[in-house]
Amino acid sequence: MPSLRPIAAALCALCLLPACPPPTVVVGGREVSPEEGERLTYQDAEASLKAGRTDEARARLEAYLENFPEGPRAADALFALGGLHEAAGRAEPALEAFRRVVAEFPSSSHYLPSTVRMGLLLVQLGRVQEALPTLQSVFDRLPDEKRKAEVAGMLAESYERAGAPLEALRWYAALHRLVADPAQREVLGQKVTDLLDGALSFKAVREAVEILRGGTDFPADMATLKLAKIFYHVGELGEARRVLEDFVARWPGHARSGEAGALLKRILDRDKVNPVAIGVLLPLTGEYREYGQKALESIQLGAGVFEEPRADRPALVLVIRDTAGKPEQAAAMVEELVFQEHVACVLGPMFTGEAYAAAIKAQELEVPLLALSARPGLTGVGSYVFRNFLTLEAQARALVDYATARLGVKRFALLYPNDKYGVGFVNAFWDEIRKHDKAEVRAAERYEPDTKTYTEPVKKMVGRFWVQARWEYIQAVAKIRRDTDSNLARQRAVEKLRKTLKPEIDFQAIFVPDYFENVALLAPALAFEDIVLKTSSQYQLDRTKDSLGYKPDMVYLLGGNGWNNPKLVEWAERYVQGAIFTDGFFLDSSRPVTRMFVAKFKTQFDRNPDAVDAHAHDSALMVRQVVEGARPQTRPAFRKALLELAGFEGATGRTRFREDGEAEKELFLLTVKRDEIKEIELGPEPAPAGS
Repeated sequence: MPSLRPIAAALCALCLLPACPPPTVVVGGREVSPEEGERLTYQDAEASLKAGRTDEARARLEAYLENFPEGPRAADALFALGGLHEAAGRAEPALEAFRRVVAEFPSSSHYLPSTVRMGLLLVQLGRVQEALPTLQSVFDRLPDEKRKAEVAGMLAESYERAGAPLEALRWYAALHRLVADPAQREVLGQKVTDLLDGALSFKAVREAVEILRGGTDFPADMATLKLAKIFYHVGELGEARRVLEDFVARWPGHARSGEAGALLKRILDRDKVNPVAIGVLLPLTGEYREYGQKALESIQLGAGVFEEPRADRPALVLVIRDTAGKPEQAAAMVEELVFQEHVACVLGPMFTGEAYAAAIKAQELEVPLLALSARPGLTGVGSYVFRNFLTLEAQARALVDYATARLGVKRFALLYPNDKYGVGFVNAFWDEIRKHDKAEVRAAERYEPDTKTYTEPVKKMVGRFWVQARWEYIQAVAKIRRDTDSNLARQRAVEKLRKTLKPEIDFQAIFVPDYFENVALLAPALAFEDIVLKTSSQYQLDRTKDSLGYKPDMVYLLGGNGWNNPKLVEWAERYVQGAIFTDGFFLDSSRPVTRMFVAKFKTQFDRNPDAVDAHAHDSALMVRQVVEGARPQTRPAFRKALLELAGFEGATGRTRFREDGEAEKELFLLTVKRDEIKEIELGPEPAPAGS
């Protein structure tokens, strides 16, 4: 397009001539009148705009405004130019274009939209104090309610797009007052609902309720209901109840009063408690059903289901629900037990995923949950989550305490499988070592869980793998080279040296967090590398000394509950004599309470109980003692009674709960003695050195 700059100069030159004819301009190669030139120039700009050629349109609009600053379409050009700048993210030029429309063309149809878009741009630029007066001044001066509604709607949507939802709510409230059509009001209601659900934080919703209080019902009603829902979902049920009661009182005939009433009823139902009703969550179907069915029998035994009722004490009512081992089902069952069955406490679940899901829901609903799961961090979910089950942390604590206090061990070696169980257990064990003065880890080697040979990690642990780094080996090899003439003899001598090199054992105990199948293979590998286990058999000690030709540095072999299986002794035989490990239950224990449990269990079910049976039984018995003793009438009182449960003696030992919900108990310490797994009888703790 030819430049329009010469047009004005040409007009002036023509007017200087005598008897000047009407001035003309050249547009697109044609000579036309100035009025026609102005029209054609804007028409070209408008065509570029409609075709989407934004850069070309912007240049033509700027040229039009330069050549026809007071032309009849100047306001149109400025408004269009501002829109182009705004769409391209050029806030300042857009603001200037809209400001000129407002200042220079107050009677233009673009006046109101330009004012609103000025306000929006000012908000985006952080100049809110300038934006508010600009927008409100337009609204307040409009006498026509229809135009006011138009401006209020534009303001509400503009503030919403600008990320100022509280201001948007103010203008939606103003718009609601200005429209009477039910369909329009319904649309407004949905807009406010979307805004409350998607754009406002908890804090912002609370602010909105305060800001809108005392004004019109809309949207204070919707903000109040939203606030109640938020309180409910974050577990502040007392606050949720207060806000809902306020909503029902202020707006009794509200279209959403049924929704508010249902939520209020749910909260009131949550607070209903049957003090003798105990929920039981177990996988009674699915792949874990065998474990769930066994645990259920044990819970029923501990709860006294098979006993004759007595008039002097309340009988537990077990409300049993099936989790099928599914987390989502476990959480849903917690809700059902609370809202429909009004249980005082929940026993279970057992497995990792379902236990965690149930714990989250129990904490949300503030119902005590006593889990039968070893999932790490489970009680960290909240103060209503308890656990009565054997954990890696509890085993590690028992082993390290016994080794340091009773056996005098200060230096440990760690030999562990590179899997979730092994790494988790060894980390817990190492953490416990750090808590003991002067105790330390001197060696740590890992192996792959599917390995069938343990030679390499054991050799590394005792300095027989990288022998080139040992000074005595270097010296011995140098002597062989000096004293031996032939290469073959030298090679044989070095090979013999490697086999007879004494192991470097600078630790007093080896901890192996694995299961009995692998330990049965690993233990002989320790013996092959001349690692001698401490044993009470003098004959075995003498035999070992004669075999090695020197008095060995003997060590303790330590493990967890995965070792507690008779097949360990059957398969590993002499290689595990003297080994020490821990468990949460021991079938052949000499503890009187444990023996009574075993006898009662075998009589009732004609089978031997295992650790799961014992923990399930004890958990039910604990709950039974709380119901019969403290007799709490509310769930907070039940939680408090569990924490205060003192002197509980069960099949798994004396137990109490810490403040974090974890059970503290006397674990069973076991050893292999005379080809049998025996319980270690603990006498009084030795007095501290120097006492």
